[in-house]
Order: sequence, then C-alpha cells, then structure tokens
Amino acid sequence: MLARRANIRQHAGMPHTRKIAFWLPALLWAGLIFFLSSQSRLPDIGPQFPDKDKVEHLVFYTIFWFCLLLPLRYGHRLSLTTAIVLAFLITSAYGASDEFHQRFVPNRTCDVADWVADTFGGFLAAAAYWVYETSRSPKTNR
Repeated sequence: MLARRANIRQHAGMPHTRKIAFWLPALLWAGLIFFLSSQSRLPDIGPQFPDKDKVEHLVFYTIFWFCLLLPLRYGHRLSLTTAIVLAFLITSAYGASDEFHQRFVPNRTCDVADWVADTFGGFLAAAAYWVYETSRSPKTNR
C-alpha cells in the first residue's frame, strides 16, 4: 500500500505542499488588494497627481499578474502561452470582482476605469513577460 502511494506521488509530479507554496504570494497579494479595497478611505502616501488611483491600480495588478504566473507556470507546469493567458484572465476577473466589492464599502464606488487599469496592468505584465521569454535563446526556454 505504501509503495503504491509513493508511486502515485512520483507520477503526480510536485507534492501538494510545494504547489501551495507557489500559490502563497498570489494569495497574500490578493488578500492585500482585498484589504485595501475594504477600507472606506486610504491614506494619501507619496506625491499627489491626477489619476494617481489609476496608476496604483495598474501597479498593484501588474504585480498580481506576476504572482499568479509563478504557480501556473512552475507549480502546475502549464505551457508559456496557457500560463500567460490564464494569469491575465484571472487578473482581469479579480479586478472586476474587486470593483464590484467596492460598491458595498462606505465612501467607495465601483469604477470601470479602475477595472480597465487593473486589466491593463495584467496586459502590460503579460506582454513584457512574453517578450522576455520569447527573446531568450531556445535552449533556455522550457
């Protein structure tokens, strides 16, 4: 029985604990985004300029995309294209759910422009990573 379990574990690929470890940054970053969007008012940090909120959304969701790529590409060993597209779709969907969530937070509103900034952040990350991976030598690509 134990030999059979060990054999199944070998064929299943990576142990579950390693897969969970790959997902940890994405889950923590999603939690941070959720926590911040749950606040009625965010502190004003750094210089103030027009549309600073959109830039912050873009930056947060660019980082979120990279946090999602780690488990998809290396934890689940998806192909480059599949991992990039799936991370982008999850980023955009999470941005949309975040904006919907803000409808229920006092002093916050649901803003389509924020969701566009979230999605564009994911797109920028995906495009940058695609260029990086496809410009490397074929020997170093997996």
